[in-house]
Amino acid sequence: MYGWLAEALEDGALVVTANRRLAGVLSEHYAQQQLQAGNKAWPSPAIRPWPDWVREELAEADISQVLPARLTSHQSRVLWEQCLRQQIPDPLLNIGGVVGQARDAWQLMHDYCVPLEEVERAARGRDQGVFVRAARAYRASLADEDWTDDAAATSLFARLLGNGAAPTPDKLVLAGFDRQTPAAERVLDALRGNGCRVSVVERGNAPARCRLTRFEDPEAELRAAGAWARRRLTDNPQQSVAIVAMHLERDAGRSARLVREGLAPGWQLGGRRYQMAVNVSYGQRLSLFPVIATALLALRWLHEDIRSTELSRLLRSDALGPGEWGERSRMELELRRWPDMQWSPERARRILYGNTESDSGWARILASLEAMRGDSSGVRRPSGWAMRFDEVLQALQWPGEMALDSVDFQLHNRWRELLNELARLDLVIASLTLGEALGRLRILAGETIFQPENREGLVQLLGPLEAAGMEFDHLLVCGLSSANWPPPGRPAALLSRDLQREHAMPDADPGDTLAYARRVLLRLAASGSNLACSFPLSEADAEQQASGLLAELGPAEDGSWKDPGWYAQAQTGTAMAVPVTGDEAPPVAEDESVTGGATTVNYQLMDPFSAFAFGRLGVRPIAPIMSGLPPNIRGSIIHRAVNALYHDRPTRAEIETGVAAGLDQRLPEILRYAFGWLEGRADPVLRQLLELEKRRVGNLLRSVVDLDLGRSDFRIAELEVPVTLELGNVKLGLRIDRVDSLAQGGGAAIIDYKTGRRRQFLNAGHEPTDGQLVAYTMALDEPVAELAFMNIDSRRVDYAGAGRDLTPDIDWDAELAGWQDDIRNAMRLFEQGDVRINGAFPAKDSRSFALLSRVRELQHGH
Repeated sequence: MYGWLAEALEDGALVVTANRRLAGVLSEHYAQQQLQAGNKAWPSPAIRPWPDWVREELAEADISQVLPARLTSHQSRVLWEQCLRQQIPDPLLNIGGVVGQARDAWQLMHDYCVPLEEVERAARGRDQGVFVRAARAYRASLADEDWTDDAAATSLFARLLGNGAAPTPDKLVLAGFDRQTPAAERVLDALRGNGCRVSVVERGNAPARCRLTRFEDPEAELRAAGAWARRRLTDNPQQSVAIVAMHLERDAGRSARLVREGLAPGWQLGGRRYQMAVNVSYGQRLSLFPVIATALLALRWLHEDIRSTELSRLLRSDALGPGEWGERSRMELELRRWPDMQWSPERARRILYGNTESDSGWARILASLEAMRGDSSGVRRPSGWAMRFDEVLQALQWPGEMALDSVDFQLHNRWRELLNELARLDLVIASLTLGEALGRLRILAGETIFQPENREGLVQLLGPLEAAGMEFDHLLVCGLSSANWPPPGRPAALLSRDLQREHAMPDADPGDTLAYARRVLLRLAASGSNLACSFPLSEADAEQQASGLLAELGPAEDGSWKDPGWYAQAQTGTAMAVPVTGDEAPPVAEDESVTGGATTVNYQLMDPFSAFAFGRLGVRPIAPIMSGLPPNIRGSIIHRAVNALYHDRPTRAEIETGVAAGLDQRLPEILRYAFGWLEGRADPVLRQLLELEKRRVGNLLRSVVDLDLGRSDFRIAELEVPVTLELGNVKLGLRIDRVDSLAQGGGAAIIDYKTGRRRQFLNAGHEPTDGQLVAYTMALDEPVAELAFMNIDSRRVDYAGAGRDLTPDIDWDAELAGWQDDIRNAMRLFEQGDVRINGAFPAKDSRSFALLSRVRELQHGH
């Protein structure tokens, strides 16, 4: 492969490529040739991508010539924003998209050597007129300040070559160019005029045959592409294998994941090496990398409060602060106990540390961040903010304590370059507030595409343009449907269509789009010694057919590679409906602490392993961060409100004569008690939600009173009763919401408040749906005549239970004794070390402990 390269370099030629990827590949190939020749050292080959070559030549010429200062891409963007804002003062308009279109049009003008005056004469409509006026202001700013920009670089280079003010190589070889712009042709003409021999690497011939396969959809197609590459590499690991995907730029990360599914099934379990098996030609926005996103979020906290979900990300990120994972985990779990709200560093320190003094690393970080907030007011030059941001991140110990690998190191360096680019905005921005500086930094990070320098992948995944000039042993071109190729034309929106056609600009008319697509496809076909193509039969709910341009490749044979499907789906089977016996655990020791209360009892009745994990190991499911008031917060508020309502433990008669009559008068005091613990720590939005919740709770309390007045005579005996259930060595602490003494027939009624979905105590077979209330009877030292859930919810407030009078159709004492025996037997097994895994336990209930029990692996024999 690349048989022309060694000869060109040995002849002293400068090789200029269409893109940086091809330049890197050619340099690596040349290095391999030198190693195979037995050389241990050699001069760096003269291989440059076109943009870098032009920039380097201009920089060298600037030493001897007085040239305009060249704006960076970001400086140019800011200048365009300023010029467009003069024409479009509407503050609600997203100027970013307009800036991008204006810069594209400005670049086209320079690439195709079209003067602004001609653009102005051809302009039609308001948008094109706005662009012309902004372009005039932009050009005037460049002239006034003696600046130039990237768009004018090629034309400036051509003039310098024509004047003899730039060096001319003896020989120039162009590789990977599908088309040249008039500005680039002027450079080449100037080189030829100076005696340079300019040649172009000719496209080879396409393989004699092409294999074509169709797939159900794009996902199946890319998975099959991975399987195709796997087979090629299995046959010969030394072969170069590449996959070209149309529109890869839309979501390169997703496309790479799909290819990995076929190339390395189960790659998610194989670590970084398997993740790097596919080398993708497209990078992603710098702001999407976790370590950079963490830095941007931490800096935003310097300016404004952040939400609970964002604070959770900072606490869980290894790119921020000291390790202290135990401390950070404790803080993050405490955070999840609170509703989603806005957090300042001061509020986070006060609430998450419980008003206690702490000298931990994170406590110091929160304190210093709060102090730095006060020092970050006013306005500064962009360079001042760049220095400030660097100081803040150093104080926050970004990017963490872990050793940086190659990718992390490159990311860190690219971030520092980004701060330098922010500092260079001094040239075009006099001063910024903190919010404006952060907004500018986010734009820089969002527009910067970063791809780590790494070509270790087994398979290259490329876009059709990135593959220009490259050669492969095996090439698969995917996505060749009529909807994808030729791609839709995208003429410049801010330039007259007549002007674009006159100067033969890209996509000026459908004929140009078609001709270019044909040229690219033929170039791709000639890039591989063995060629395969594919297309999806459906995409985005629309039927597809093969691109008509495939006929340019000659007759196609049917391909044989197939979609391997999803790896995870292949591992899935029918779940077991019988318990699975796991490893043995030691019996509960006499002095062992068992936690979890009635929840541990319920788990033992349903899934013994969950009871072991919950009660003996102390494992707790992690609560999600929820918007509004989470169910646990609502439940706590209602429990406190009902306890305050019945604080004096009234009888039914006293409820009727005192509690009900005086409820409106007492309600403000009750609500202060129920909500006060939360109101003092809430942000403004949460306080408004709490005001709405107060109205709801007030109505619920009235419904609770009405419900109790509908019952037979009773007296509230105890509220929030702490009891202990002792069964052998198992001692469980329980807390009963309420115990009533019944007047009719005597005995106690145990009541548990349920504030979520409505709960029934007995099922259709007269069996308890929950062991909680039965466990309470075994811990309470008095006869129990009634067990009930009091459902307290806006949809319904009712009493669901069983007892001598509530369910006269059952033998209460006998049934209760039987239920108690069931719990004794279950807890006896628990005491003996029961860790059986119930394969029939619903996934939604066992999910929290499935990672520990490995129930899915056991079910499928892994």
